[in-house]
Amino acid sequence: MRPVIGIAIACLLAGCATVPENASYLHGNRYHAAKLYTYPTRVTHIDGRSTMLNENPVPIEPGMHVITLESAPVPGFRQPESREIRLLVEPCKRYYLVAERDHRLERDWRPVVDYVQQDRTTCS
Repeated sequence: MRPVIGIAIACLLAGCATVPENASYLHGNRYHAAKLYTYPTRVTHIDGRSTMLNENPVPIEPGMHVITLESAPVPGFRQPESREIRLLVEPCKRYYLVAERDHRLERDWRPVVDYVQQDRTTCS
């Protein structure tokens, strides 16, 4: 049992070491809570690689990326729908990505960058 725990801890520590110094972060939370018809999302994939083990926010390296998002389904549906957004990620920024619908009961949505914030905590 102890070797399994040791391997799990090593994997977690190795994952923490892979965040680059000039990393940016993707948030699925809404920055502007007063905007109508915008809803939180969850980042599920970056360039086809799963981010399910990462929490919100998800670290990302600068550059062009294809980001897959999920949003909670509207009433009457059970499965969330995924959408992709191409995003040029700049270093040391925090990107707030939301789902935007034309109406709160409409199933179709589009991924939108709600806000971009300079990250002063990780970059100098």
